[in-house]
Amino acid sequence: MLSTVGNIVKNMIYAALDLGTNAFRLLIVDISKNNILKRESIIVGLGSYISKDKILLPPKKYYDALDRIFKIVKKFKVKKVDAVGTSIFRDSSNKKQIKDEFYNRYKHKLKIISPENEAILTSKGALESVQFKNKNYVVIDIGGGSTEISLISNGDLIDFVSLKLGVVREFNEYGIIENFSLSSQRIIFKKIKDKFIKYNFFKNLRGKDFKLIANGGTPTTLAAIKLNMRTYNPNLVNGQALSLGYIKDIHKLLMIMNTNERLKLAGMEKGREVVIIYGIFILLSVLRVLKKRIVYVADSGVLEGLVKETN
Repeated sequence: MLSTVGNIVKNMIYAALDLGTNAFRLLIVDISKNNILKRESIIVGLGSYISKDKILLPPKKYYDALDRIFKIVKKFKVKKVDAVGTSIFRDSSNKKQIKDEFYNRYKHKLKIISPENEAILTSKGALESVQFKNKNYVVIDIGGGSTEISLISNGDLIDFVSLKLGVVREFNEYGIIENFSLSSQRIIFKKIKDKFIKYNFFKNLRGKDFKLIANGGTPTTLAAIKLNMRTYNPNLVNGQALSLGYIKDIHKLLMIMNTNERLKLAGMEKGREVVIIYGIFILLSVLRVLKKRIVYVADSGVLEGLVKETN
C-alpha cells in the first residue's frame, strides 16, 4: 500500500518504468484508490550488450521485455507513463538512437536520468518502505552498471556518490561464474576498495550516526533467501536486517555452488544466480568501508521515487 503519492490528479492510473542495466521493472498505481495494481520485474542483462566503443546493441529479449511491459500498460489503461533509463543508457554512445527508437516503437519517451537524479529517486523510494525514526540514513543502491550511495538527513539528499560498480559490470570484467579462488576473491575486493577510497564521501561519513539501508536485487535476494521465501513478498523483505556475518556466510556458500544449485535456493530469482555473487562483493565492501555490521533492506527504489515525485 502506498503511504504517499503526492497531489496527483485523481482517478489516474499511473505507470513508472525503470530500465536498468540488469533488470527492467514496472509499477502501476491507481492514484484514486492509493494502491498498487501491478508489479513486474524482468531480468534482461542489458549491460552485456554494449561494445567496447560504447555502442548499445539491444538483444531480442530487450524488445520482448518491453513488448510485455507495454502490453500490461495497455491492459491497465494507464493514463501516464514515466520511463527512465539508468547506467547502461548513460554509458551508451548511441543513446539518442535508442531513445528515438523507443519512442517510435512504444509512443512514450525514455528519459535517461543522471546519477544524482537516480540517487534522489532511489532514496525517496527506499525510505518509503522502511519505518525507522532516524534522522540520518545512508542508502545503497546496487545496480547492474552503477552503485549509488546517498546520505539522507531529515528526508533531504545531503551528499551522494555514483560508482561505476554494478553486478553486470563486474561480471563482464571478471567473467567468473563458479569456483572463485581465494586469490580471485582478494583481487575483486581490492579493486572495489580502490574505487571507494578516492572519494571523500566516505571520509566525510566518519563519526556520523546513521542507519544503513540497501535496495536493489542483491539485498532483496539475500533477504528472500534468509526468509526461505518460495513466493516473494516485498512486505516481509522491507526492513529485514542482514548482518555482516550472514552476508559473508551466504557469499561463501554461493561461491562454491554451481548455478543450478543456486537456483534451487528458495528466494533466488532466475537470471540472478550468476551476478548476485558480484553484488555481494560490492555490498560487503560498502559495509567494510562504512564500518557497519548491519544493513536493512528496502524492496522499493526508483519506481516508488517516481510515484512520489509525480504531481
